[in-house]
Amino acid sequence: MEAERPLLMEIFRWKVTRFIENRVPRIFELPVRELSPEELLEGDRVVFLGHGTVWLQVGDRALLFDPIFGPIGGVVRRRTPPPLSPEDLPRPDLVLISHAHLDHLDRASLRGLSPGFRVICGLGAGRYLEGYAVTELDWLDEVRTSGIRIVALPAQHWSQRTLFDHNRALWASYLVEIEGLRVFYGGDTGYFEGFREIGEEYGPFDLAFLPCGAYEPRELMAPFHLNPEEAVRAARDLRARLALPIHWGAYALGDEPPEAPPRLFAEEARKEGLTARVLFPGEILRL
Repeated sequence: MEAERPLLMEIFRWKVTRFIENRVPRIFELPVRELSPEELLEGDRVVFLGHGTVWLQVGDRALLFDPIFGPIGGVVRRRTPPPLSPEDLPRPDLVLISHAHLDHLDRASLRGLSPGFRVICGLGAGRYLEGYAVTELDWLDEVRTSGIRIVALPAQHWSQRTLFDHNRALWASYLVEIEGLRVFYGGDTGYFEGFREIGEEYGPFDLAFLPCGAYEPRELMAPFHLNPEEAVRAARDLRARLALPIHWGAYALGDEPPEAPPRLFAEEARKEGLTARVLFPGEILRL
C-alpha cells in the first residue's frame, strides 16, 4: 500500500490540474438521446445513461448502476447533458455502487431518485449512504434479493472521497444473475489477471459492461483504468458473449479525446472477433 502512495499523490496533483481546466466551458460534441421515463420500462433492455451509469430492466425488475447525473462532487462539470434527470427516472429495485469515488457514488443523484430502493456496495461504503437500505459485500460475497443473484467480485482500483478516508471502503465489480441472464458490471478498474479467473469461475457472461475511458496519461492511469484495448481483452477473459463500453462520454477525466474510447473499443472488438455494441448516452439495447 505504501508503494502506491507516490503514484496516488501524482494522480491527485494531476486531478488538481484537471479541476482548474474544468473551469473553462467546453461541451463534448457527442450525441445524446433524450429519454422519457416510459422508455426505460418497455421490455427487457439496457440503457446507457453516460459515464458509468447503466439502467438494466429485466421483467418487472430494474437495476441502476453507479448513478450520476450532474457535476462530480458539485464541482467538476458534466460535458454532455444526462438523457433524463434522476427525478424522472422510474424507481429502481436495486442500486449497485462499484466504489466510493465521487463520480460513482453520487449522493445528489441518489437523493433525486424515487425512494424505496436498496443499495448494494462494497464493505465500508455504507458510511457514505446513511438513510438508505444498504447491503455491504466483501469480494466473493453473494446476496439474493427479489429473485436477483448478486456476487461482488474483485477489481483493481482504489477508494477515496476526502483527504482522510483513503481506501476505507472496498471497490468491486459485480456478477448479476436475473432470469437466467448473466451480467458483469466492471465499475472502474485497471487490467489484471482477475478477469481471466472471474471468467473461469463465473463465466461465461451474456453481457459485460467494461470501463474504457479516462485512460490517458497512461503512466498514471494504467494501474486503475482500462484503455479500450485492455477492455476488449478483459471481455475476452470474462468469456463475454456481448460487451458494451462504459465510463466515457460525460466528464473530462482523462487526456484522450472524448470520442476516442467508444471508437477504439469498437475497432479493437472487430479486430479481436468480439461481439460488441456501442451505446451513446440515451441509447437503448433491447435484450
